Amino acid sequence: MPSQDICRRELEISIPWTEVEKEAGRVVNALRQQVRVPGFRPGKAPDTVIRARYHDEIRKEVVEQLVPKYFWDEAKQQDLSPVGSPNLHDVHFHEGESLHFKAEFDVLPNIELADYHRLEVPFTEPEVRDEEIDKELEHLREQHSSQRNVDPRPLADGDIAVVSLKSGDVEGAPTIDQDETTLTIGDAGTLPAFNENLRGKSPGDELDFEVTYPEDFGNEKLAGKKIPFHAVVKGIRQKELPELNDEFAADAGDFRTLDELRGRIREVLVHNRRHSATEAAKDKLVNQLVEKHDFPVPESLVDRQIQTRIDRTLRSLQRQGVDLSKLNLDAAKLREAERDRAIRDVKAGLLLERIADAENIRATQEEIDAEVQRYAKQTEQSVSKARQKLADNGDLDRLQSSIRNEKALSFLFDEAVKVDQPADKTVEEVKAE
Repeated sequence: MPSQDICRRELEISIPWTEVEKEAGRVVNALRQQVRVPGFRPGKAPDTVIRARYHDEIRKEVVEQLVPKYFWDEAKQQDLSPVGSPNLHDVHFHEGESLHFKAEFDVLPNIELADYHRLEVPFTEPEVRDEEIDKELEHLREQHSSQRNVDPRPLADGDIAVVSLKSGDVEGAPTIDQDETTLTIGDAGTLPAFNENLRGKSPGDELDFEVTYPEDFGNEKLAGKKIPFHAVVKGIRQKELPELNDEFAADAGDFRTLDELRGRIREVLVHNRRHSATEAAKDKLVNQLVEKHDFPVPESLVDRQIQTRIDRTLRSLQRQGVDLSKLNLDAAKLREAERDRAIRDVKAGLLLERIADAENIRATQEEIDAEVQRYAKQTEQSVSKARQKLADNGDLDRLQSSIRNEKALSFLFDEAVKVDQPADKTVEEVKAE
């Protein structure tokens, strides 16, 4: 038997006709007040007429109201904890007879927790060297730099060339016609052809040359194409960087001294690196948990997680400007590619839930409210509407579970035995193992 079948259950349930007829009567009474029946005053049509005219609607409403109630009652009576909604089949609904149906559903597996205390994990408190702070300060100087015009002379590396550019006609490529644009000679961001042709030219010079754009150029309409240009050098500018002093620190972020700015840069770098190292260590802890526990997982949870991972990937591609309609995606292959990771994610979630139970870890109301507020801001709706939407589609429970799981993982990390990771390995390499 496949492991996922161990989590599969089926119940055969019968609802007495008396209960069916009672619910049907309630539905008929409700319909009587809602619909208009020709030949009868509003709310006065007899049962027989309502039942005859709205036979299918009444049956549908009765099934929708009674089946879930009796299913969950029976599951509770048999001490079962269904995952998600059941798959209903063999529904028999005949006048004067009990309503019979079968329900297939997944249940959570029984998990016996192995020892999860004081697991060993690679983690080293991050350090920041003075040279790294100097590099960040240089980035800040670049951001606060200015430009000044210089007297005409031949362009050299480091100069900012002020030029007009006009491209020739090339099929499939956009026309470039810029009266004034700037290019930094010798800069890594300037295409080699511009550097080679403009270097040594002086204001007033005109020249024609060709530029071959790389295959991976950001503008797809220019990528891989050879474009002819006519250029006129109009002027030369040079970048001026501010001095590193207390005045610069005040301009950069309202710091009183340069030392205060350096201290803040150090704090930010340490924080970011510690966060990255902590996430890598937590991922290692999750891998250890999954490896230490062998149990089946409900297929419905795996399917849901596969879809979640696919949706997340597609949204990321869309944010990058990728046209999904042009990708010709194979849904079956895409799902299969995500399956192993989804199973790992589901196992990790179930294990963290069990640990949260064992350690009495809960999501506080303040934590839930904070997440709801974040979601409301993200979706640009009121907090009350956001909360209602999350509750209606079941995401409020999942949000609460996610908070608990994250707190359980933080608990594991806090009490874990941290060992130094090899000096020749980066955080990203350790996380990828």
